[in-house]
Parts: sequence; C-alpha cells; structure tokens
Amino acid sequence: MQPSVSLLFCLSAAATAATSLKSPSLVVQNEKELEQAAAINQVTPARYFRHDSFHTRYDSRFAEKQLGYDEQIWALKNLTRHYLATLNSIGIETWLMHNTLLGWWWGKQVLPWEPSLNVQVSEPGIFFLAKYHNMSVHQFRIPATRQRRYYLLDISPVYNVREPAAESDTVDARWIDMESGLFIDINVVRYNLTHPEGKGMMSCKDGSAVKDTFLFPLRDTTFEGVPAKIPYRYRELLAAEYGVDALIKGDRENHLYSNDQSEWVRKEKKDL
Repeated sequence: MQPSVSLLFCLSAAATAATSLKSPSLVVQNEKELEQAAAINQVTPARYFRHDSFHTRYDSRFAEKQLGYDEQIWALKNLTRHYLATLNSIGIETWLMHNTLLGWWWGKQVLPWEPSLNVQVSEPGIFFLAKYHNMSVHQFRIPATRQRRYYLLDISPVYNVREPAAESDTVDARWIDMESGLFIDINVVRYNLTHPEGKGMMSCKDGSAVKDTFLFPLRDTTFEGVPAKIPYRYRELLAAEYGVDALIKGDRENHLYSNDQSEWVRKEKKDL
C-alpha cells in the first residue's frame, strides 16, 4: 500500500527536527524522575496496535495477505536494516533482543522461519521519538532494484505507561513496513524501583526483566550487514530465555544451519 499524503508530510518534519535536536542520554539517573514517571500508571489504556486476522505478525492497516517464504524473508531483512539505519541517523540507541538477538547469534541474520522481530530502547529514547518522530514515514530505495519501500514509526499513545492493564498493548512502538504490514516490536526498558530483586532491575511491559549490568554497556556489532547493538551479556540472556540447546543445535523449525554459508537453510521435503 502507498502511504497517505499526511503521513508523507511527517517525513520532512521529522528530518528537520532530527537535524536540530540532540538525542537524550541512555538512562535516567535521577530517582525522583523515575518515581514521577512511575506515577503515570493511573490510566487503563485500551489496545492500540491491531493485527490482521490471518497472522498476528502483520499490521491490519497495511496487510492484505501473508507473504510467501522467500518474499517474507526479503521483507524482514529490509525492515530490520532500515530500522537500524534510521535510529542510528536520529541518534537513538536501540539493541536487539529475544528472537532478533537469537538470529544475531546464528549468522547475524533474521531467523528465516520467524516473522517476529524485537528490539529495545531506553525510556529517554522513547520520549524523544514520541515527541519528534511519531508517525513519521521513512522512504528507502532497495539496493539493486528500483523499488521504494516506506516505513512508519508508530508509537503507542500510552508509551509512557510503565505497566500494561489487562487487554492493553505489551509493546510501546512499532516500525512497520507499509507495503507488507510486517513490523518490528519496540519495547522500552525502564528501571523498576519496586522489583523484588532490588536495585538495578529493569523491566518491560511484556513482563521481561533484566539487571542493568546484563544490558549495559552495549556491544557494537552488525546485523543484516548494518551497524547494530546487542546487550553486554548476550549469551547469558539467550541461554536463560531459550536454553543452551538453542545456542548450539543447528537443526530447528525444518531448517539446518550451514556453517559454510553462515545461515539457516530450509530442508528439502525429502529431508523432513
């Protein structure tokens, strides 16, 4: 689908704002600020992000059908590359988590069978994006083709609510391919002053929690051929979430990992 004129207008406005503003620091240091932010949890938000009926990983505003295997992988790769490039250009740190981090572990690419993509940003980062870049549309020309792709940065109106109510969103923002409806979930990591494990614990609306020393300092790497960041203790985080076998067994979801090609290869029907 082609973006509307009103959405395209946001592109130039967001670009102007990005050239004149500095990005925020990675984390809020003042505990008073954290307490004030925590006090925002006085509302009961309704669900903002919707899914298409045929697949939970497609946005119903843009999706018309589920893509085929090869087409979906191609779209996911470009979706990820342009997200990372855009936030790097804006000056907001973002890092790979969950399935996306597992994909990085195996060849620094998206998992071919998994349309779910997850990244995180800091609380100051989402406030900056919401203020200056919400609903901005970003246009990219795909290398080696004449195609143009449009991506929407869509931030939930309750991004500043720290804990979701029942039936509300567990993500704070999405980076959406306006052609296919595929998207990246963006979660905000916030310091949790009341976490039972004490000081330094951070959590997201999706229920995940992590010690800040497991995340920071972030490590520089590449993902899908572009600069990216990952948590400091990435291996321990992956092992805790998926188990050690997920890090060493190269036979999953009807795919085999090829060390020669450094990527997952789909099994032929005769091999299943």
